[in-house]
Amino acid sequence: MKKVLIGAAVGLAVGAVVYKLYREGKLDGFCDDMGRLADKTKRNLKNAVDVGKNQAEYIKDRVEQEFQAGKERLSRDSE
Repeated sequence: MKKVLIGAAVGLAVGAVVYKLYREGKLDGFCDDMGRLADKTKRNLKNAVDVGKNQAEYIKDRVEQEFQAGKERLSRDSE
């Protein structure tokens, strides 16, 4: 129980300090930096997904081409 009370007191103190810094405007730069970081992360994730899709489509096309080429070779050999 003692640890819970100490944790609650520390959490309350940290919350009060962060609130005070926010009210004074000292966290504005931090918030802007976090916003930019979040935007960059979203963009990088979207790019990674797009690259994965493109590679999957390329592999699918290559498999279809090889399959068609194999069918053509089999039909030529059987004649």
